Amino acid sequence: MLNKKLALLIANTMKSLNLDKVDTDSFEFRFVVQKVSYVLQKVGCDLGLKFGWYSLGPYAKILQNYYNMVASVLNVEMYGGSGIEEELEGDLKICVEKAVTFLNDYKKYVGEINVESLEILASLMMLCTEIYPKPSSPVDELLKRKKNISQDLAVKTWKFLVDKNICTL
Repeated sequence: MLNKKLALLIANTMKSLNLDKVDTDSFEFRFVVQKVSYVLQKVGCDLGLKFGWYSLGPYAKILQNYYNMVASVLNVEMYGGSGIEEELEGDLKICVEKAVTFLNDYKKYVGEINVESLEILASLMMLCTEIYPKPSSPVDELLKRKKNISQDLAVKTWKFLVDKNICTL
């Protein structure tokens, strides 16, 4: 799926969650693109991306080629261009709806979606589903790897992922 549809999918998801207000020239924007893409893929959207563990959690190198395209789609939308929702149909629209529902549920559970909560969510998802051997305590492993995150938010996020059957005890 590595084409303009991928950029539309990411941009549409960001817009639906009010994450499209992030300065598109900032590191924070690139970070949000990475984490939203990871969540999209983990909730069942076949994006064809390969994520690895990096210092800020899941990261797909190929997405570097899409930052400008996602920013362009968002900027067109912000400045009165054609609506990005209209360009997504069928499975792609269902994919966005699924991811937005999941992330809105997460938002209700933890209070807000921001850079820190996205980092914790994506990182815990990766730790409990893709890292081998699986850590005995993904929360402790995350806190060990990332000293600057909120323990309370990590624990809440873990409980959310267990409740959603993405991670297991």
